[in-house]
Parts: sequence; C-alpha cells; structure tokens
Amino acid sequence: MNVLITGGTGFIGGKLTEILKKEHDHVYILSRGNHSSEHPYLHYIKYDSDKPDDDTWMADMPKHIDIVYNFAGASLQHRWTDAHKQEILDSRIDVTRMLNRWVEKAGIKPDVLVNASAIGYYPVSESARFDEGDAFAPHDFLSSVVTAWEWEAQKCAEHGVRVVLARFGLILDSGQGALPKMAMPYKLGAGGKLGSGNQWYSWIHVDDLLNALLFAGVNKDIEGPVNMTAPMPHRQKQFSVYLAAALGRPDFIKTPGFLIEKVLGEQSMLILKGQYVMPEVLMKHDFKFIFPTLEVALEDLFEEEKAAKA
Repeated sequence: MNVLITGGTGFIGGKLTEILKKEHDHVYILSRGNHSSEHPYLHYIKYDSDKPDDDTWMADMPKHIDIVYNFAGASLQHRWTDAHKQEILDSRIDVTRMLNRWVEKAGIKPDVLVNASAIGYYPVSESARFDEGDAFAPHDFLSSVVTAWEWEAQKCAEHGVRVVLARFGLILDSGQGALPKMAMPYKLGAGGKLGSGNQWYSWIHVDDLLNALLFAGVNKDIEGPVNMTAPMPHRQKQFSVYLAAALGRPDFIKTPGFLIEKVLGEQSMLILKGQYVMPEVLMKHDFKFIFPTLEVALEDLFEEEKAAKA
C-alpha cells in the first residue's frame, strides 16, 4: 500500500510509520520540516506551513494513495496561552484543508482518511457514559477544536472518501506522551489523588491504539466517529492506585485541585476533568484489545523498569 501520514514525525505518526515500513508499505510523510530518507519505503514531502494555501507540494505526491492518516497539529502539552491555543486550532485546520484540496484534485482518490481527534468532544462528567452515538455542540476550548477539525475532515466524504474520526483517549506509553510526566511524582514518592479523584480517565495502551488505527484503515465497514479507548475507564483515584502498583511506589499524596489550576490554568482540565467513554464501534466490529485492563497495560509498560529495581 501507499500511505500518506501528516504528523508522521510525531509520537503516534512515528510509531505507525515504523510498523508500516516493516510491512513493506510505502509511507509518504507530509512535513513542514526538512527531512530526507534513504529507506526504500520512506518518503518525505515538504510543505510550507507559513503558506497553507500553497499547493506546490502536490507535485511530489504519488499518483495513488490508499490510506491517509492525519495526525498534524500543535501539542496540547505546552502552556495554553492565547497564541498557543490559536496555533492548536490553526495547525489542525490548515493541514486538513490542504488534504481536502489534494483529494479534490487527485485523479485517483484515497480509499480512506483516518483523522485524529479526541474524546474531548464529549462533555466532562463524573456520572454520564458516552459512545459514538452521542452528539454534542461545542462546550469548551477542546470540544470547539475537535468539532471544527472533524467538520473539516468530513468534507473528504464529499469526494467519495471514507472518513474515520479517531477520537483518542489518554494514550499510555512508557517513553512518550502524558504517562512519563504522570509517573514522575510517583517515582519521587509524591503520587496520589489529584483534585477530587473522581474524574474519569478513558485510556488506551499505545499498542492497542496503533492496532486500532490500522484496523480502522482497512475495515471498509468503519466510518465516522470511532472512540479509541480501552473498554474499562477508571476514575483518577483508582488509576493512581494501579499506576503506583506498577511502579512499586506509594500512593498517598493528595494534591488539591486549586493548586493544579493555579499552575496550569485552563490546561488543568486535562488532569482534573474527564469523561467515561466506551469504544462501541471497535467492539461492534470485534476489534481485539491486547491490553483491555489498566492493570495489565501498566504492568506491560513498566515491566522492564520495575524488573531493573528488583
């Protein structure tokens, strides 16, 4: 297959690229940076991020792409200044519009666009449960970004392209993403409940996420929103217990929510608020989770680290 990836040098895009290369699929990475590769299955196509309406990059595209994975976008982990919030939105919309224009002009349309999204689409709640059948209007910054991004991605469907809106939950990986930062207080003996501890964390092991992305890419019966989360969310206080056990560290420090809000401002919602989200579409199509439970997922991620201490 020929696969186009935006954000292909990032956390998830980079891991997916390595899997596809091993399968001898040709990977074309649309990037704003200057990259090159001597690998026979890895190709870079540069675009000018300062000129999102410039389509000269299309001249370097192959005649046919089977699957497009759109992961481009500024990180949510940087402090949410007004300028960065605008970058979070613009970086996602600009690249998705570029893809829409390319699809419209392409002689051979891709089979599917798998567009990254987030469970931030759903309202925060300590009692409600959500799945892909629930629809909501934007209610905060993250949901506004997700709604605008998904709306832009859906335009590809007008050209006969199947569109999958991959709503990521909390991605668990021992080396990248949020988990290493979450684990640090525990390693220092300061792990425990954050705020009320009742907020839901809908999580997924990185290997299951990658498999789900590949699964959605080739399964022609899957389209629209797809929650990419494990089937067993946990409240933060229970998540903390499992994380402490996986690290072999204590779990007794309570951090008041107002302190986190003072340090992080609006960004604190990523820690202090959450949603109970179920992956109904994946389960309906018999996707097999390797790590369906949090205990097994964390034990796998920290197995080598814990063994080194033994």
